[in-house]
Amino acid sequence: MNDCAFTFIMRDATIIRFVKNKNNMKNNLLISTVIVCIFIACKNNSSQTVIGNKELPVKQMNHCYVFTSEKDSIFMELNSKGNLITGNLIYKFFEKDQNKGTLQGIIKGDTLTANYEFISEGIKSVREIAFLKKGNNFVEGHGDMAEKNGKLIFKNSRILNFNSNIILKPVQCGK
Repeated sequence: MNDCAFTFIMRDATIIRFVKNKNNMKNNLLISTVIVCIFIACKNNSSQTVIGNKELPVKQMNHCYVFTSEKDSIFMELNSKGNLITGNLIYKFFEKDQNKGTLQGIIKGDTLTANYEFISEGIKSVREIAFLKKGNNFVEGHGDMAEKNGKLIFKNSRILNFNSNIILKPVQCGK
């Protein structure tokens, strides 16, 4: 039997071995094609999605959410591109300085986690935030926080309390 072996080592240390013989040439060709497509997709950093031979732009969306009570309000504008999120967040609480800043993060499942960079009392700060999507609304998560490298982060992001009466509801942006 005249065998010729090829070994590929991928980034995650997975080893794939191809053996050339009469019985599995079709399988090797199929697997090789899939691997080439994966490598091409991994190296493609553009904002295009390839389907067949057509390139489609990744859908960008803009959504706004508001919470208001008699004396407090929160405004959140989210710009999404895939699961990446950027936007603006403003907290106006009675008898407290306004927090106004930008957020940058991701949506994973039904949870938005982001870094919120804001100015309050003239001081620039960064803290980790989390919002749970419930239907069309967002509810902010709260938990124990600690300072790390000049940023407030959740001590344990798996243990957050999303039981709040502060519910951000969708509104039309720009109004």
